Amino acid sequence: MGRKLLKAGLIIVVVLLFSAAALYGYYKLCMDPYRGTVKKMTPSLNLNETLSKEDALEDLAYLMKCLRERHPAWLDGSGKDVLAEKQYEKELAAINDQISVLELWQSASRIAAALHDGHTFINWYGSEYRYIDDFTAIQTCGRPLTINGILSEDVLAAYREVFSYETDYYAEASFWQNVIICEETLQLCGIDTSDGVVMSFNVDGTDSELHFDFVTLDKVKGWQPSDMTGKWVTYQIDRENSLGIFTLTSCTCNDEYYNVLDDFFKEIFAEGIENIAVDLRGNGGGNSWVANEFIKYLDVAEYRGFDSAVRYGRYLVKNENVIYKNQKKKQVFNGNLYVLTDTWTYSSAMDFAMLLADNDLGIIIGQPSGNLPDGYGDCLSFQMPHSGLTMGVSYKKWYRVDQTRAGEPLIPDVETAPEEALEKVYELILH
Repeated sequence: MGRKLLKAGLIIVVVLLFSAAALYGYYKLCMDPYRGTVKKMTPSLNLNETLSKEDALEDLAYLMKCLRERHPAWLDGSGKDVLAEKQYEKELAAINDQISVLELWQSASRIAAALHDGHTFINWYGSEYRYIDDFTAIQTCGRPLTINGILSEDVLAAYREVFSYETDYYAEASFWQNVIICEETLQLCGIDTSDGVVMSFNVDGTDSELHFDFVTLDKVKGWQPSDMTGKWVTYQIDRENSLGIFTLTSCTCNDEYYNVLDDFFKEIFAEGIENIAVDLRGNGGGNSWVANEFIKYLDVAEYRGFDSAVRYGRYLVKNENVIYKNQKKKQVFNGNLYVLTDTWTYSSAMDFAMLLADNDLGIIIGQPSGNLPDGYGDCLSFQMPHSGLTMGVSYKKWYRVDQTRAGEPLIPDVETAPEEALEKVYELILH
């Protein structure tokens, strides 16, 4: 009898182990969002190289495979998948027997742009981008009226067709600040850069034209390299005006962040500071948990988080009615909290600001942030097999904390030019 029980027990254990292994294998092969992702990119082919029609079609098919298998739009009923599928059919019909890598980049980008998801995009990954040889001319003359004889507004319109963006003002800001100075992105917009580029300007009523050659960034006149040793998380205390300014230029959640944050609040409490400004201007995002860690120092018992939907293979798993029990520190801040934002406050930095605003924990000052609170995110990385073009694909959908404002951008309580945001904080605390 005992042997029979032992044999039966062993069979049950084996069956359970086999079932667990089968389930794990199925998850890794069919459901794991990170299956097949690329951890290290290799350089893309040069933009002027050509591909056969067959290779181009395979690259576009690979793009659509990744979108169909990973992106929430194909399961959430939003209809955005239909827009991308229609654009895909248009691109297939337009492909010739040979196609340049640049043309394929444009084609794939139009498909991704149809989703209006800032975290789903196509990039050319080169060893080194090239830029106009003189930044000071742009700084002095302002926005060009024409680029190679084409109205800048028309070039901007072409850029919108190939750029993955969620708000018009973010697309425009990206164009004027980044696109017009870079050879590869100008090419993406259809500009011929084989003989440099000519831009026309009007300065104080006088028209002029300037010719620019393209060089590597280190050779650009007026380029100021960023201080790579500089701090991305810093603070200062204005004791006279009872204001602590906490500056975060990257949402990195690590020991350095924890330590600087803790030191900041120690001084806030030691000095009896009544006001805090969190400066998120220029912060492109990262890890959204930086906000949760910050809130531990605030006098709040619980707060609402973001609802989400996560794509696992053919399933979209929803997380709704998210409430966080705040793991408050021993000493907490209950004074006035201000958050500074601009167009470049993006992704997790926007989430940081939105989490504080929608839970009525702080006042937002500055410009609307670059992407929408209701949108897709958490980007997976892929690379096309023939061209080497790189792809970012979202696998999560996020919902704004305050769903009464669903679909709206994060509009500041006090709108002002970003360079005047801190000045507005002083106006508020001194009057």
